This record gives sequence, structure tokens and C-alpha cells, in this order.
Amino acid sequence: MDINLNGYWQNQHDSEMNLKIDGENITGTFQTKIGVPNFDEKFEIIGRLKGNLIAFIVDFSKYGSLACWTGQIEIDDIGVVIHSMYHLSQTDRKSEDKVPKAIITGVGTFRKP
Repeated sequence: MDINLNGYWQNQHDSEMNLKIDGENITGTFQTKIGVPNFDEKFEIIGRLKGNLIAFIVDFSKYGSLACWTGQIEIDDIGVVIHSMYHLSQTDRKSEDKVPKAIITGVGTFRKP
């Protein structure tokens, strides 16, 4: 796929990610408008790109969670879009045993603003 994925992307919740693509490697930052973190806080993204397939994780461990998105890059009537599903796993940060608190699954649709 010969689409420039570098730069800022925004999802349906107004969270933003800034991607840097180097071959098949993805790095960048994620800023969330959902949950406890302040939007100004940036979280590391690492991932892989294979053709039009994308997978990346965001380390929210400071807040007791880790999220992983997998999806496909497509072109629709509006432009380039990343359609993805995510799993966010949370632990109870107050528990010494780090007992799982929840696993949340959802949909993420990213577009360049």
C-alpha cells in the first residue's frame, strides 16, 4: 500500500495519534480524550504495518492498562481511513496481585483531521 500514514490521526472520540512509519515499523504517540489521563499527556505507540494491515499498542500502564488495535487501512468516499478493533486490558492498580479488572473491546475509526 503506497499511502503516507505519517502524521496526525483522529478517532471518533477525538483522541489523536501521531504516527511515524519506517518500513513496516510504527512508532508514535497517542493522546486520549477518554478515561483518566489528561489529553495533554502523550503515550508511546509501537506497532507493525503489513500492506494494508495495521497493529499497534499503546502503553497506558501508568494508569493500569494496555491497549492493542488491529485493523485495515482503506480508502473510502472521504479519504484514507483506518478501521480497527481494540482490546484494552485493565488491572486493579491498588491490588498487590494486579488482579485483572476488565478487558474492554471496541471499535476505532481513525482519519487524518
